[in-house]
Parts: sequence; structure tokens; C-alpha cells
Amino acid sequence: MVLGKETEMGLKELFKANAEDFMSLMLVAEKLEQLGKKEEAKALREKALVELGHAKAIFETLLKHQELQGMVSEMAKEEQEQHISEYNKVAMTAKQEGHEDIEKMLCSFADQEAKIAETIARVSKVLESMAKEEDMQHISEYNKVAMTAKQEGHEDIEKMLCAFAEQEAKISETIKTVAKAL
Repeated sequence: MVLGKETEMGLKELFKANAEDFMSLMLVAEKLEQLGKKEEAKALREKALVELGHAKAIFETLLKHQELQGMVSEMAKEEQEQHISEYNKVAMTAKQEGHEDIEKMLCSFADQEAKIAETIARVSKVLESMAKEEDMQHISEYNKVAMTAKQEGHEDIEKMLCAFAEQEAKISETIKTVAKAL
């Protein structure tokens, strides 16, 4: 069943909120650890992992109703457009308020965000290459060894390698999907 627009948007916002909460709690826990407050840090890490679990469950729910390619494309687009412009906006405000150190840091981050988008494009090409290799070479090698094992009377090895070849085919498909998404 296709998600309604409002449900999909709500789930995406909840995913982002849980991911942000996870990161925030982990950062605070790290600082508490540095300050010698180990029990407090441990408690926050445990809660952070709950937030991560929520984010993963929501992400999986979204994936059931939307292809990975669409989600990754949407995330990359948001990274490129919204994220970078938000960095620049806050940087200019900080500069106007006399915080040139913050402006410099945020402008640097905006440059890094742009490079992330460039990297995603390059990784896409690498993944395409990996998918081809996975498809052609890797899977055929599994099948070749499996047939040899069967001929030599090792049906258990043949069965295992055939199962692995099926998994390799799925890995290849996943790599292709991710490559297309990027």
C-alpha cells in the first residue's frame, strides 16, 4: 500500500528527528565522558541507541514504501540545496553579529558539504564498476567452484556456494540500486 503524502512527510521528519537526537545524545555523552562523568555518559549512550533504533525502524518503514534510489536521491538533493544554503545563511548572520570565527567555520562546513555531494557522484561510478564485477566475475566464480565441488562429491560445498552466489547476485543488485541513486 502506498503511503499517503502526510504520513510519508511525517515519517521523514521523525526519521530526521531521531537521527538528530541520536547524534546529539552521543556528542553530549562523549563530553560527559571527557569530564569523568562515566555513569551519566553511559546512560545517555543507552538512550542514544534507542533513538538510533527508532530511526532505523522508521527508515526501514520508508524503504518498504519507497525505493532506496528515491530516498538517497532525495537526501542528496537536500544535502546539496538546503543544507549548504542553511550553512551560508547562518554564517552570514554570525558575521553580521560580529562572530567571524563562527562564520569562517560554517563557510568551511558549507564547502565540505559541497564536496560530499561531489563524492556521492564519484562513488556512484565506482559502485557501477563494482556491480559489474560482482555480476560477471564473482558470481560465475562461485558457480564454477560449486560445480567442481559437486563433481567431486561435495554437495554440501556446492549447496553453500550456490547460496553464496545468490547472495552475491543480491549484493550486485543493491550496489546497482545505490549507484543509480547517487
